[in-house]
Amino acid sequence: MTNEYTRAENQKRIRSWLILMGVIFFVVLVALFKDMDEKRAWLSSEPASAQLQELQAAGEPALVYFHSPDCSSCNQVKASLDEVYPTFKNNVTMLEVDVTDMRERDLVEQTGVQTTPTLLLVDAGGNVKLIVGEISPQDLRGELEALIGGAP
Repeated sequence: MTNEYTRAENQKRIRSWLILMGVIFFVVLVALFKDMDEKRAWLSSEPASAQLQELQAAGEPALVYFHSPDCSSCNQVKASLDEVYPTFKNNVTMLEVDVTDMRERDLVEQTGVQTTPTLLLVDAGGNVKLIVGEISPQDLRGELEALIGGAP
């Protein structure tokens, strides 16, 4: 009886471990596939230069945010964008450009961006304004209002 009881307990333990390992394996697979989808979207995405040309051709205002991974000032600008841009998202298209991404090299060279963070504002008429360095949310709001010709 003791031997059967020990065997049954071992089987329960093994079954529990197998279930746990199956759940962990499933979670890892889901994470890998999700990551692959994000990478695939990144690989197939159109460069910002092409997107900007399409926006200019359509006469739509655009905001291009040039940043780099090692830029501490970019965090402040990103915070300002996160705070202000949602109000303008229906009126201005924002493109984010990592200046270290070789696919974006043409746009970086065309615009003459040498320092991050830099904002490129393009109005509906194709007029361009570069803002280099940090910008407060209030100043950014004013720039975006000027870009679209008033408050959203």
